[in-house]
Amino acid sequence: MRKLHKTLITAAALPLSAALAIIGAAPADAGTTRYSVNPCMDGGPTKEDQAMADRLNGILEADMEGQMDDYRVSCARAVIEAVQERGMDQHAADAAITTAIVETHLQNINIEVDHDSLGLFQQRGHWGSPPDRANAEWATNAFLDEMENLYPDESWKDDPIGEVTQGVQRSAYPDRYGTMVEDAKTIVDELW
Repeated sequence: MRKLHKTLITAAALPLSAALAIIGAAPADAGTTRYSVNPCMDGGPTKEDQAMADRLNGILEADMEGQMDDYRVSCARAVIEAVQERGMDQHAADAAITTAIVETHLQNINIEVDHDSLGLFQQRGHWGSPPDRANAEWATNAFLDEMENLYPDESWKDDPIGEVTQGVQRSAYPDRYGTMVEDAKTIVDELW
């Protein structure tokens, strides 16, 4: 147990790809690899989520092509429902799903990696408590709160989604967001 604890502490201080190699997981761009994850929806994925995953796998074209499963659909559904509950439109959902694709490929990761990042959006510790950041609805609302804070009066609609999501996330890899927008829009269009 002590060795595992030391390994996790060491891994948490490294960049995501290096940390995942230490703990035996693959980076997010490894397709269907699953991390240790929390469910995104109460009751978990449904049969309808699996049917939607099959449909999406036939139409997605970037990183998510062929990678959707019932779990990832349930996570996308959780994000979209949080956006809808706020009365926001599909453009906001496109931004949130784009971010979740880039950060975790729609996996609600429940172990802190890449410093102290956690959850669907890989939010750092200053965003909230670990249980909050690993709660899909809470994390989505935190993302949307920050987006509205940085881009008041819906000005986030005026800039490209990739720029808006980078502004919210402040990633060391700003170019990744724009390349996932089309897959995000496809997912949102199908689930909205």
